[in-house]
Amino acid sequence: MPFADVNGARLYFEQHGMGDDLVFLHGAGGNHLSWWQQIPEFSRQFRCTVFDARGWGLSRGDVGVGRWAFGTDLVALMDRLGIESAHVIAQSMGGRAVAGLARLAPQRVRSLVLSGTTAGATDDRVREIQDELRDLRGDGGLREHALSNEFEQANPALALLYRQINALNPPRPRGMLGRPPPSYRGSMHSSLSALGVPILFLVGEHDLITSPEMVRQAAALVPGASYHEMPGAGHSAYFERPTEWNETVLSFLNAARNARA
Repeated sequence: MPFADVNGARLYFEQHGMGDDLVFLHGAGGNHLSWWQQIPEFSRQFRCTVFDARGWGLSRGDVGVGRWAFGTDLVALMDRLGIESAHVIAQSMGGRAVAGLARLAPQRVRSLVLSGTTAGATDDRVREIQDELRDLRGDGGLREHALSNEFEQANPALALLYRQINALNPPRPRGMLGRPPPSYRGSMHSSLSALGVPILFLVGEHDLITSPEMVRQAAALVPGASYHEMPGAGHSAYFERPTEWNETVLSFLNAARNARA
């Protein structure tokens, strides 16, 4: 099985297809298996790299080092695999790795797709929306809102598969992925803007974790960024509406490649 030893962690990875490099970053509820509906399509045009973040899936490593490891691990893995630059697709938690990549190696980003994440682009209104969503969700954990209610009712087998993929992840410390302390007022929108690459913010219509209003607000902080709202989808739009999600993202990536050429 392919593993890369980087930064004191042992990361499981897979590569599929040929062409320009495309790196997928999974969310907290997933791992490399989450992209099973994307890899067959995207690998026709790209060399796709999927991997498990440390402490997820088959990867192992000290998660106590904190959220900064998402970015440093990504850069180290790209070094190890000889990926000089790549198009990057991040789902939810994957936005943390994007934030690290933008700080540590911005020249290695060719384009960004931010699905169900702000990647740290925030302001006071985004923080207010986060508080409003927390109150709306009530006592249930984020995991209970990873899929829209409509999807679960219409697709019980796929909803079960989603949870089975999540269940493969080892336990992690409670609160590891919590929000920064209230005193933190930083934002990644300047760093994302400075990348000078095409950026697409994508969100599901019924997302109760990163709502359309939140993602629109974040996208507005990044001049030139595109925004797409996926009707009928929840937080895991890539899983719930794979055909439309794939078509939207492939169209964006091809436009990004043409613009670069």
